[in-house]
Amino acid sequence: MAGYRPVNDLNALYREAIRQHAANPAGYRQEIDATHQFEEYNPLCGDRILVQLRIRQEQVEAASFDGEACAICMASASLLCETIPGHPVSRLQGLHDRLQAALDSDHDIDGIDPLKPLLGVRSYPSRVRCATLPWSAAMKAL
Repeated sequence: MAGYRPVNDLNALYREAIRQHAANPAGYRQEIDATHQFEEYNPLCGDRILVQLRIRQEQVEAASFDGEACAICMASASLLCETIPGHPVSRLQGLHDRLQAALDSDHDIDGIDPLKPLLGVRSYPSRVRCATLPWSAAMKAL
């Protein structure tokens, strides 16, 4: 069959995850009574993301974002908002560091399972910043 992709084609699954997060992003424009926020801008592609966090006692209680960005950046912000609430700030910092390391290399990095769909941008160096922009904003918000 023309165009048939086996179910185990991880790249296709990752692309679909990115599409779904971009189409229906978690945390987009949600009011959370943020205690921390930062807006990050990528002048190369025009992505602009405001990440808001509500942190109490070194725990991320809630995360949201707003902005105008490409599908990769929107999906990354959605994954951030879906992944970090309920975890300590150190988990956010660790995921940021591991995602950056994974995107800067060809090697798999342990501990980034929920963010694996973002690894598809490795082949497109100019898009790595799109995937990391929300995470960078979250780190600067701290």
